[in-house]
Amino acid sequence: MFDSRGLPDYPPPHNAWQFPPPKVSPGWKWFAIAASVFGLIAGTTLFVVIFSVGSSGMEGVIDDPDLISVIEGECDAMTNTVAGLPIHGSPRRQAQSILRQNVAVVDMVQDIRDQAPDLLTSDPPSEDWLTDWDRLVEARRTYAEALVDGEAATFDVPTDSRGEEITERMDDAFIDGSTCHVPDVLVHLDPSDGSDV
Repeated sequence: MFDSRGLPDYPPPHNAWQFPPPKVSPGWKWFAIAASVFGLIAGTTLFVVIFSVGSSGMEGVIDDPDLISVIEGECDAMTNTVAGLPIHGSPRRQAQSILRQNVAVVDMVQDIRDQAPDLLTSDPPSEDWLTDWDRLVEARRTYAEALVDGEAATFDVPTDSRGEEITERMDDAFIDGSTCHVPDVLVHLDPSDGSDV
C-alpha cells in the first residue's frame, strides 16, 4: 500500500486571473497590427477581383471576351467609316451623309449578329445594346427624311425608360468603358460638328 505521508501538501488553490498577464514585447504588437492590416487589404483585393471576374450577368454589361473582340473589330471599322463621311452642304446633302453613316452602323450591327450569334445569346445585354444601335439609326433616318422634305427638323437622341439618352448606356455597356463608344458625329448632326468622332 502506498504511503502518502512523506509527500508535501497540495498548494492552496489559486484563481488564474489573480496573476498579471505575461509581458508581450513591442515587436509582437506591431506584428499583430501589420498582420491585421495585411489581412484587411488582402480580403478587400480578393473581393474586388472576384467582383470583376464574376461580373457575368451584371445588368447592362457585356463581358464575354470573345464577343468583345468581335465588337471591337466591327466598331473600329464603323467608327473609321463614319469619320470619313462628314455632314456638310445643303439639307439634302446633309441627309445623304447621315444615311451613308447609317449604312456603316447597320453593317456593324449585322456583322456582329452574323459572326457571334451564340455569344450574343449567352450574353443578354448585348442584344439590348444592338437594339439601341437600331433605335439610333431609325431616329437619324427620320431626321434625314425631314431634311429632304424641307422641314425644320431637330434631332433628338432616343431615350431610355428613365429619360436618359440611350447613348449613355451604350457607352457604359462594357466593363473597361472603352470597347465601343458611340461616335460624336452620329449624335451631333449639325454640319459644324461633322468632323468630330
